[in-house]
Amino acid sequence: MSRLTAARRAELHRGALALVAELGYDRVTMDQIAERTHSSKATLYRQWGSKASLVVEAIAAMAGKDDELPDTGTLPGDLHEMIRRRPRPDETGIAADLIASLLQAVKTDPDLADAVRSDITGGVLRDLALVVGRAVDRGEIPQPAASIEQIGTALMAPFVLHHTLCGAEPEDAELIAYLDAVVLPALGIS
Repeated sequence: MSRLTAARRAELHRGALALVAELGYDRVTMDQIAERTHSSKATLYRQWGSKASLVVEAIAAMAGKDDELPDTGTLPGDLHEMIRRRPRPDETGIAADLIASLLQAVKTDPDLADAVRSDITGGVLRDLALVVGRAVDRGEIPQPAASIEQIGTALMAPFVLHHTLCGAEPEDAELIAYLDAVVLPALGIS
């Protein structure tokens, strides 16, 4: 496997995600990604093996996962800080179109669905479990009655639905208000 520079890998990620946002996941081919990114299809397959692997890695890179989760000493503080540190959609609106395309595609592409659930959703749930676990260990909250998966679904909902329902990406203040009204009460904090 040839090594790509970080800049070239980021360029390939951006090109792939722009195409998925523009055309829809199902309609994008590796040939189109190769053409858009001025690369060869062989290079793309050598690096990722499949369109699903490329797209999922690109989304994970776009998310810009921090190495360390915030530790403010309180669960609300940690969750608020996670919202403030979240990746911002670019000015072209790719984020909303990309989410819409992927929501449709995971219904029909089992490889993509598995990769999104494992690499994207799974990462969010692991981070949430760690932050909630620290709050339980501190005695700040009891063990939550709802599962991490249920709480994670509630936490991710505005990121997935806000643009569709409101016509714009959610602002920090809206996400924090939602967190305080819906997610924290589910964790035992009112």
